[in-house]
Amino acid sequence: MPTAAVITEVFRREAAYQADTSGMRGFQPIVVAHPTSHLPEDEIKALATSIVDRVLAVLLKP
Repeated sequence: MPTAAVITEVFRREAAYQADTSGMRGFQPIVVAHPTSHLPEDEIKALATSIVDRVLAVLLKP
């Protein structure tokens, strides 16, 4: 099942480690600025809109 992982910058190293130890070579999460938890709804929507093309590229990759 195609999946796109979206993480914040501070989790990049952990995501790489988990992917490596799970045998997920080539894992490329979509990385956004950290933190996001404090952002108001309009900024979260803008952030989501800004990564739509990257998410679709991951999901539709052959």
